Amino acid sequence: MSEFPVKFGGYDRARVDAFVASTTAALASGDPAKRAEALAAANAVSFPSATWRGYDKAAVDHYLRRISRGRSDDRT
Repeated sequence: MSEFPVKFGGYDRARVDAFVASTTAALASGDPAKRAEALAAANAVSFPSATWRGYDKAAVDHYLRRISRGRSDDRT
């Protein structure tokens, strides 16, 4: 589970959680090809809006911008 704020109409939480988990694993793997793939995916990904409550879009977008630039995850 990701630690993004939850708001009405945000991004679908399950999709964001799955993306963050796979991206985090790829970045931590130490494999340059997996890292490059994760960075590219952060630039290209889009998430559907949740039908009720989802992750705050601005917080998720900030995470994606940082990751796509090779910066650390600063959600903590």
